[in-house]
Amino acid sequence: MVKPDLSQLQPFEYSTQDIMLLNVLSALVVHAIYKRYEYDVSRVFHHLAFLVVLPYSISLLASSASRFENISSYNTYSTCVFSFGLYYLTLISSIIIYRLSPWHPLAKYPGPWSLKISKFVMSYHTYKGKVHIYHKELHDKYGEYVRVGPNEISVVDAEAIPEVLGAYKMPKGPMWTGRMVHGTTPGLLSLRSTKEHIRRRRLWNVAFNTASIKNYEPVIQKRVLQLASELEKRSHSPDLSIDLSEWITYFAVDFMGDMAFGGGFELMRDTGDKEGFWTFMLNALKVQAVLQHFPWFTPSLGRIPRVADTSRRFVKFAGAKINARKAKRPSGRDLCSYLLNEVGDEKYVQRTDAELATESGLAIAAGSDTTSTVLSGLFYFLLTHPSEYKRLREELDQAFPPGEGDPFDSAKLAGLPFLNAVLNETLRLQPAVSTFLQRAPEPGTGGRSIGQRFIPEGTAVCVPPYAMHRNPKNFSPSPDSFWPDRWGKSNENTTTIKDETTKQEIITNVSAFIPFSYGPQNCVGRGLALVEMRIVVALLLQRFHIKLADGYDSDDWIKHLEDYFVLHHGKLLNKVHTLL
Repeated sequence: MVKPDLSQLQPFEYSTQDIMLLNVLSALVVHAIYKRYEYDVSRVFHHLAFLVVLPYSISLLASSASRFENISSYNTYSTCVFSFGLYYLTLISSIIIYRLSPWHPLAKYPGPWSLKISKFVMSYHTYKGKVHIYHKELHDKYGEYVRVGPNEISVVDAEAIPEVLGAYKMPKGPMWTGRMVHGTTPGLLSLRSTKEHIRRRRLWNVAFNTASIKNYEPVIQKRVLQLASELEKRSHSPDLSIDLSEWITYFAVDFMGDMAFGGGFELMRDTGDKEGFWTFMLNALKVQAVLQHFPWFTPSLGRIPRVADTSRRFVKFAGAKINARKAKRPSGRDLCSYLLNEVGDEKYVQRTDAELATESGLAIAAGSDTTSTVLSGLFYFLLTHPSEYKRLREELDQAFPPGEGDPFDSAKLAGLPFLNAVLNETLRLQPAVSTFLQRAPEPGTGGRSIGQRFIPEGTAVCVPPYAMHRNPKNFSPSPDSFWPDRWGKSNENTTTIKDETTKQEIITNVSAFIPFSYGPQNCVGRGLALVEMRIVVALLLQRFHIKLADGYDSDDWIKHLEDYFVLHHGKLLNKVHTLL
């Protein structure tokens, strides 16, 4: 047999044009793979293979092609760089073109092209604290359904609320993964598993039922009397201005500490946050608010110490509080009595230490930050609307005549129509959670219908209360104005009446009113928050005459409202004079 002369074989030759074509085709295939499987950053092997190894291998082929074509070493290096660049340019271009194309599942939803391409613009507005305003502007321009991300829509259609938020129709969306920091355990608020949420929520429901709230009322009364005492001390100097929102925050934190841990917070006594926890709690919320837009990348960012430290520090602080509470075990019941299952009911599953730490963090943030924002906003609206201020105080004085005891009857307070109207109008205009009530169709279902619209699997749906409450289809006239009388004839359905004086149609769509969210994953502390806020408003209005400080620009309040999942407020400078 004659052996072939291998020395005569020519090497396989390919041109740089062939390599360029291979680059383009490979990038298109990789885009198709990512579109199908949507790997997060934990899939390190896949990302290395598709984003490093594959383009590097093609660049080596490009280098070989350059040598076959007798190109200089400098130009060979340039060819490799160009090969890499072409690969990524093709990949990025393919992603952008697809997201803007009519073939994208969300192509029919209007929205700015920048949001269709990526979440960077939305994360910028979140970082600036004005994402609630940005969402409203988008809905004002594009309508009730707006595409606010490559795979996310925002909805201010009241009829969609039960389909998105109600009865476990959709589990929580991917932003809740984005809010998780590496090395921490998800709390009740962040749970995406419906089954796990039901398990963990059971104890919270008992801790905030009607009987439990009644047990917390003496604690509210004690703390609000302390708040009144501190304000009275500062009312004797006619030239002294106080930041009422700051003192309301102190009160809210102190009460939260009593209600959740049996004590441990004394901001009113110390005239400030000596532990500094409030600052790093707000910083943690800001970091999480930005990271929530990139759930596929958060696991890696969470490993960066400077990014994760604020959140971990807050969780550690909360864990220390619950450990101190374990050692103390007071005689009365507080939230920890249920979280630690000191009630002794076998049907309640004991939580791990990691779960307890994150649940404690939730109690601190949700039990103080949200209440202080709403209460401060309520006083802002009253102080900028003197006639409504006077009207509310007259209602309170009629129900609780001055000199006949403090207004602590929660049942009677709950029956005061104008007090409830003022509270509802504040919650409408300034909901504590203003934007990100996000859900997504259950994986494996293929998607879900909202009325006549089909939401494909892999799409997040955001229901922003701030924009929902200011939709003129839900509340009119003057949806952006403080007008408590719009609640005068509201009921469980949409109320549409004609004002006999102005002949104007008045719409109050109660089904669109979701300041505490909606459905089985709504705010578990809603009942307690309403009792707490009614008592605070009633006592302060009966004890003091409050007015804005001289020189205070009331527009500053609106300017300094910042949305980092929870709405944060600035200063509310006042003069306070004792009445009783």
